[in-house]
Amino acid sequence: MLTDTVQHEKPCYSCGFEPSTANKTGDWRFLTPEKRSRLSPCRQDCLLDGEIPQWMEAVKQEKWEEAWDIVSRYNPFPAITGYVCYHPCSDNCNRGELDQGIAIEEVEKAIGEWRLNNIKPQQKLVKLKGRVGVVGSGPAGLSCAYYLNKAGYEVTIYERTALIGGMLALGIPEYRLPRNILSRELNFLEEEGVRFIESCSIGNDYDLCQLYEEFDSVFLATGAWKPRRAFIPGEEDRKVYNALDFLSAINSGEKIEISDPVIVIGGGNAAIDSARSALRLKGINHVSLVYRRSRAEMPANQEEVEAAEREGVEMVFNALPREIEKEEQTIKGLLFDYCKTDLNGLSIDRSRSFSKGCGTVIMALGQQADLSLFCNVESNVSLFAGGDLVTGPSTVPEAIRAGRVAAYSIISELEGSPAPKLMLPEQPVVTFEELNLATKLNVKMQHREETPALEASRCLGCGTCNSCGTCFVFCPDMAVDIINGRYELNLDYCKGCGICVKECPAQALVMEGGR
Repeated sequence: MLTDTVQHEKPCYSCGFEPSTANKTGDWRFLTPEKRSRLSPCRQDCLLDGEIPQWMEAVKQEKWEEAWDIVSRYNPFPAITGYVCYHPCSDNCNRGELDQGIAIEEVEKAIGEWRLNNIKPQQKLVKLKGRVGVVGSGPAGLSCAYYLNKAGYEVTIYERTALIGGMLALGIPEYRLPRNILSRELNFLEEEGVRFIESCSIGNDYDLCQLYEEFDSVFLATGAWKPRRAFIPGEEDRKVYNALDFLSAINSGEKIEISDPVIVIGGGNAAIDSARSALRLKGINHVSLVYRRSRAEMPANQEEVEAAEREGVEMVFNALPREIEKEEQTIKGLLFDYCKTDLNGLSIDRSRSFSKGCGTVIMALGQQADLSLFCNVESNVSLFAGGDLVTGPSTVPEAIRAGRVAAYSIISELEGSPAPKLMLPEQPVVTFEELNLATKLNVKMQHREETPALEASRCLGCGTCNSCGTCFVFCPDMAVDIINGRYELNLDYCKGCGICVKECPAQALVMEGGR
C-alpha cells in the first residue's frame, strides 16, 4: 500500500537525511592535493624571470591593473620590452605544439601601454631612506632607479650624452622602439621624482669619488660603448663608421655623410640594425651585410635577419675583410678573403679573395666596456655595477633585470636587511605531454587573436592555477570552494581521491602525504 511521503520541518538525521556538509570526510584521507606552481617553458626562457602565466591570466580577464602589478615586480617597462625584446619565451611555448605559440610580446606591450595611459605618476613628497646616484641612463640604470624610487630612495641619474635613455635612445632604431614610448617612460620616472642630469661624463666632468661622498650608494651602468676594431688598412677613413656611432648619429638627428652602396661588417643585432637603418636613408639603394661565418652561426636574432632580407639587405657569408680599397682618398670597395669555421677555429683561404664595391663601410664588430671609470675608486667602497658594463653587450631585458637585482642589493646593504631571493625556483618545467587538455575549451582557437585579452585566453597556463574550474567540476566531495572568483581546496571534505590532480589541465596540483 502506498503511503504519503513524510515531510520533516528539519532534516531527520535518524533517517539518513543529514546534509553532506556535516560529514567532514577530510579525516579519511591518506594523501592531500596541494596547489603547487611549476615552471612554465615561457618563464624559464624569460630574460626577466617574469611570471608570464600569472599576468596572462589577468589580461584574459581584462584585469589590467592586476596584470601591471604582476609584470612590474620583474619589469617596470613592458611597453619598451614589448617592442625590443626578441622574446625567447615564445619560442618554446607549449601552445606551439598545438598551433602557434602565444604572442607574448604583444600582450606585454598592451600591459605597458595600458599603464602609460591609465596610471598617473605618484610623486613622493618626502624621501627619508637615503640618496643613490646612478651612472648611465640605459635600461639597467633606469630599472635600478625605478625600484629604488619605489622603495623610498632619492635617485639621481647621470648621463654622458645630451639624450636620456642610453642604448634605448641612441642604439636602437626608431622603427624598433617608437620614441614616444621611450619619452613617456622617461617622463613618468621624472614625474615620480627621479632626477636626470644629462651631458655629464663621470670621470671627466665629475669624479666618481665625488659621487661616493655625495650619495649613500652608487650604481654604475655605463654600458659597453667602446667599439672593437678590425685592424685593417683604410679603417681610419672618415667614411668608415662603427655601428654605435652610426646609429647614435641617426637616432639623435645628426647629419651623417654616407655614400651608396653601403657595406656593414658583422653578424650581430647591431649589424642588422645598422644595415636596416642605412637602407632607410635617402639616396641609399643598396646595403650588403658581410659576416665572417655561416648563416647558421650568425648571433643576430633570426627574425630580424629575415626582416632585413625582406627589406632588401644583401647577405654575404664566410667572408673576412682584408683591406678597405681606396682611389685618391675615396673608398671604392672592400677586399675580402673566404673563411669558414673548422676544428681549429676560423680558417682563412686567401686564394679565394674577392672585392666588393662600396662608398661607405659600417663596422659592427662588437663593443666592450670602458673600464677607465674605475681608476680612482677606493678599495673600501661597495661597488654596485650591472648591465653591459659587467656582462658585455647583451639585451635590453637582461639589462633591466640587472638593474632590478642591483636595486634590491643596494636596499639590502643600506637597510641591513637580507636580500630577497632573485633567482627562479628550482622546479621541473611543465612539458606539453604532461598537460591535460581534454578539459580545455580554448584549445580550439588555432590562430593568434587580434585583441590582447583573446590572445591571452589562448595561454594554457602551464604549471599555474588559473582558476579554470576543472577541479570544481570533477570533485565528487564538494571539496572545492569558490572564493572571490578563485577556486580553493576545502580540505575538511577532501578524501584524497586525486581526481582533481589527474584532471588539472595545467599540472598545478600535486598529491602530498596526508594531513
